[in-house]
Amino acid sequence: GGGIGVVASASEGRAVVTLSGYREPSGDRVHQLWVMRPGAEARSLGLFEGDTPLVATGLDRSATSLAVTVEPGGGSHRPTSRPVLQLTLESVGFGE
Repeated sequence: GGGIGVVASASEGRAVVTLSGYREPSGDRVHQLWVMRPGAEARSLGLFEGDTPLVATGLDRSATSLAVTVEPGGGSHRPTSRPVLQLTLESVGFGE
């Protein structure tokens, strides 16, 4: 099993996200982080590079969760696969 760690600030609109225990996707594939909001398309927050933490900026209080998908190298404009994991953000002041 893998895990995701998030330290988020709703007032700052930022989060530091770590992904651990997940093998690098095979071939020319990457793990991509998305912010999910009700009634809106997922928005990319960036690509993970191994175990390096990803600093996600531009979050707003309508964000309800973060999701990680496996995407083609370089990432995608919208998710092309189901999330390998999804984390609800309500407990840290988002999704209000």
